Amino acid sequence: MRVPIPRMLLLVAWLLLLSGALTPAQADEGKKLEPAERKARIEAAKRKMAAAKADFDDRVNKAIERGGVWLAKQQRKDGSFPGFSEDLPKNTYNIMEPGVNALVVLTLAHCGKTAKDKGVTKAINFCRSHYSGKGGLDLKGKGRLTIYVAATLVMALDALYNPGAEKEQVAKKDRYGNVTPPKPLKCKYPASIRKWIEEMVKFIIKNQVTSGGWRYPGNPLGAPDGDTDLSNTQYALLALDAAARCGIRAPATTWQKAADYVLAQQEKDGLDTPIWMENEAWEPGIEKPPRFTEVGQTLARGWTYLPGETELPTGSMTAAGVTCLAMCKEHLWILKKLDAKTRGRIDRGLLGGLAWLSENWSVAENPTPGGASMWHYYFLYGLERAGLKVGTRWIGRHDWYREGGEHLLGAQEKGGGWKEPDDTERPVDATESVITQTCFALLFLKRSTRKPFIPMMPPVTGGAGAPKDGR
Repeated sequence: MRVPIPRMLLLVAWLLLLSGALTPAQADEGKKLEPAERKARIEAAKRKMAAAKADFDDRVNKAIERGGVWLAKQQRKDGSFPGFSEDLPKNTYNIMEPGVNALVVLTLAHCGKTAKDKGVTKAINFCRSHYSGKGGLDLKGKGRLTIYVAATLVMALDALYNPGAEKEQVAKKDRYGNVTPPKPLKCKYPASIRKWIEEMVKFIIKNQVTSGGWRYPGNPLGAPDGDTDLSNTQYALLALDAAARCGIRAPATTWQKAADYVLAQQEKDGLDTPIWMENEAWEPGIEKPPRFTEVGQTLARGWTYLPGETELPTGSMTAAGVTCLAMCKEHLWILKKLDAKTRGRIDRGLLGGLAWLSENWSVAENPTPGGASMWHYYFLYGLERAGLKVGTRWIGRHDWYREGGEHLLGAQEKGGGWKEPDDTERPVDATESVITQTCFALLFLKRSTRKPFIPMMPPVTGGAGAPKDGR
């Protein structure tokens, strides 16, 4: 007996549905839904999404609370937290030590601690005692201040004394759509704290090398000599970005040189990669139109740690490159120095970096094609900075915060901290301590990075200097 084709198609679809190969919406693909059924599906899908988000947010908040409590308990009697000097002889220290402690203060500030908290006060005093000369890190020739220490201290002090400042600064738009940057905040710094920040900002600006970048001291893991690296450059710019909120600004030349440096270090070529955008017409529970649509192509181009490295790019450094370009773009705009040519160059760099992250996507490790994956949680914190500084929820078709958050929720230790699995065979660096890993995890979950005043996401079609294919 011959079965009519329509009935045969329905039978196949039903069998596939029973086997789990098709969803109900896919089984109905091509079928025009009645308005009432369409509305019911959309509303049911929205309720499901809202419930899932509420559950996720609840788990994130509980994880942050547990993590913050655990982190605060690691403080020692002298106010410090375990850092780089654990294996050094007594009464000696690593010059990066105050930076680790400033990272903890930054994290605790975002977890709700204030400048009046006794533990925070002790930690700040520890950092200042090293900085002021007792530990040999002053600016008067008694020791060596590093860019990382200065940068993390500026970020920590800003977060500690100006919580919620991003809500106070809003860019204004006139009736013609022109956007005006907000004025600097009248920050509530004690006079001594403001003077300290101003001193460190001057130090950071002064130590920018001719090429536009900054360098960590020493050569981690035997890295080749060099006067710049992208990681330390990122921290320097993050500090200048934080200080600028209160009117402690770096000049436009600092941001322009940094942009030129970061663009020069990006890969010059890469794989053709789709540019995805969320479809405004998409509705949950309905297959068509799809949620994402391909709107162009660009070359996926990442970054490495040091200039001229022959190794392939990594996720952490590509996220750093994207973050740096987004900050340079925003501050040049604020300072009215973002010309069409510079905007176009930065936008192409941003598109290439985001495409690289999309093409090599992972939150389970620091994407490192062809190499050993290291600094996983540092990468996740970098991903948070890149996503927020660009002002995007999506990297490719990936909800970077949701996916990264779910990974971190599953990796939190019972005590509240985070550490890398002990059974991995990858190289481990001294910077990957349980203290730093917990800080990076909490800073990610808190979405601690300040958003730009206007989205820095580059235009895909049109716009000054932005060709239609995004190149």
